[in-house]
Amino acid sequence: MSATQIVPGDQTTRRDWMTVLAKAPLAELERQWAAIARPKFQWIRRPEYGATMLRGAVGRTGTVFNLGEATVTRCTVQIETGEIGIAYVLGRNKRHAALAALFDGLLQRDQLAGAAIFAPIIAALDRCVREGEQAVRHETQQSKVDFFMLGREANGE
Repeated sequence: MSATQIVPGDQTTRRDWMTVLAKAPLAELERQWAAIARPKFQWIRRPEYGATMLRGAVGRTGTVFNLGEATVTRCTVQIETGEIGIAYVLGRNKRHAALAALFDGLLQRDQLAGAAIFAPIIAALDRCVREGEQAVRHETQQSKVDFFMLGREANGE
């Protein structure tokens, strides 16, 4: 997610909440889904697997190059009030993509109504994503090797 933290009641953009929904652990999405009233919906595109090209740029601004392919699962639903929810999730998890698409549709409805019913749910999912990212950073930092020091010790310094 971006450097901006999602706070209940703020003007969270659709891009922000779609990022959170795609990165959130499925168990947390399921927990949040169990706590809300289920909307009626119809499938526009049932969850399906596909591939996408990952691209990179030298120094984040330089020449763009193809890094490789990644598997994604996508889904599109229309909830009963007409909003269309879309989700693209990295990996092969149809349930995750379906829940993310449903939440996307509900969040659009909520934002139009000005009710902010789902803002606390997105904030909770965002916290969960941030905690997971922090755990990965911490684990990575613990395995960091200082090659400069290894080189100095090998030379007898």
